[in-house]
Amino acid sequence: MGLTIYYSGSITSEELLDPLIEEVTDICKSLEWKSTILTGMNDDDHLKGICFGPEKSEPVFLTFIPGGRLCSPTSLMCRDIYDDVQYTKELMFTACTKTQYAGPVVHIAIIKLLKYISGKYLTNFILNDEGKYWDTGDEQILYAEFEKYNLLVNMVGAALSGLQNSPDDTPTSLIEKIEKNLKEKFKDGTE
Repeated sequence: MGLTIYYSGSITSEELLDPLIEEVTDICKSLEWKSTILTGMNDDDHLKGICFGPEKSEPVFLTFIPGGRLCSPTSLMCRDIYDDVQYTKELMFTACTKTQYAGPVVHIAIIKLLKYISGKYLTNFILNDEGKYWDTGDEQILYAEFEKYNLLVNMVGAALSGLQNSPDDTPTSLIEKIEKNLKEKFKDGTE
């Protein structure tokens, strides 16, 4: 749970991958964001690109498989679950970054960077921004969305804070306790 950015696309040309990595590395240095260049995880996975992480944000992946499709390392490592039974195969090529705990200023910076990078280096780029900043450019809307998500996270956290568990709990019994606790706390729409 938390405000997230979902994105997919392809690099316009694989020859642009090194310049993209170099430019994003420079931008991350100027913003004092940590970054890592990826050049392949093993002999079968020739994933190449860069990931970066502003403080308190999940990483942003601009990493690509041969042929140029964007793919996060996590999706590549878990590719067996994308079998059109558990998950649609196309979801493997959608990366996501939760910015909930980084805040709206970092969210705006990531969106602006992705807008710039997608215009210069990517094709078929699609982005779904739960903060609605990508589509609107309106900071007030973004701040309101952050407030909404923060309220929800805090409400659920408060509702679960008194939950008692025991060593005999199984995953199923724990889920049942959580569900019962949430239903009791929110039965009248308050809390």
